[in-house]
Amino acid sequence: MAMTIEELMACRPDVEFAVGLSPQQLADFRENGFTATERITSDEELAWLGEVYDRLFADRVQAVPGGYFDLSRPYDSPGEDLQPQIIAPEARFAELRKTAFWRNGRALASKLLGVEAAALRGWGHMILKPPRVGEPLPWHQDEAYWDPGFDYTALGCWMPLDPATPESGCMSFIPGSHRGEVRVHRHLGDDPTVHALFTEEVDPRLAVAVPQVAGGAIFHHCRILHSSGPNRSAQVRRAYANEWQLPPVRREVALARPWIDEGKRAWESREIKQS
Repeated sequence: MAMTIEELMACRPDVEFAVGLSPQQLADFRENGFTATERITSDEELAWLGEVYDRLFADRVQAVPGGYFDLSRPYDSPGEDLQPQIIAPEARFAELRKTAFWRNGRALASKLLGVEAAALRGWGHMILKPPRVGEPLPWHQDEAYWDPGFDYTALGCWMPLDPATPESGCMSFIPGSHRGEVRVHRHLGDDPTVHALFTEEVDPRLAVAVPQVAGGAIFHHCRILHSSGPNRSAQVRRAYANEWQLPPVRREVALARPWIDEGKRAWESREIKQS
């Protein structure tokens, strides 16, 4: 008889995995807005996280209300998943906050941001690109998704559970773009019921692809322009990311980001339909 998800969580391996950052990695992050580390957790924990990940997606788990949806299709529309996402799995499964991936991500994020680790808040999301049908995630900035009434100090820690290659949809970045403002974004297909955002204020000729091994990690600033390609391979491309940020600081005047307002109305309409 298969274990329940709760029983699987209870099987978390208790591992220590030492990581650090070189002066060059710190300089790369400051200059380019991203840097990578070859490994952030152990093989044992990576295997366990893979089992957890597969179970959460197989069961379409909503760790928070409305927290399972496809990034590339209108909310709750019928059809094959192209790029499903699970938001904040740690909100329901606290064991995910006890992993070396979580601990090391916070520790390295604090060094890259130059802040105390204890001050950082974390939340996660898991994105899956199915083989041969996994959609690209277009050029965007993470901060473009967030409440424009606040200022942010934040970065993402992105770990593939499978090799992320140009064929399977690895991450690409525009070096130095984190030093600019948040660009104008739109919803994919100009449909606010599609969660994914994109910006046309980007020169893709400047892009740098960053393949990564399973269990490695890429740290990227919340304002850097980045994307990931489609999964054209025969294997699934699983990725688990945690966002690390200081408590947001409220602005005296909120910034005008109409795509946020459009998306909020679409999300609230979805919640009404589900209630």
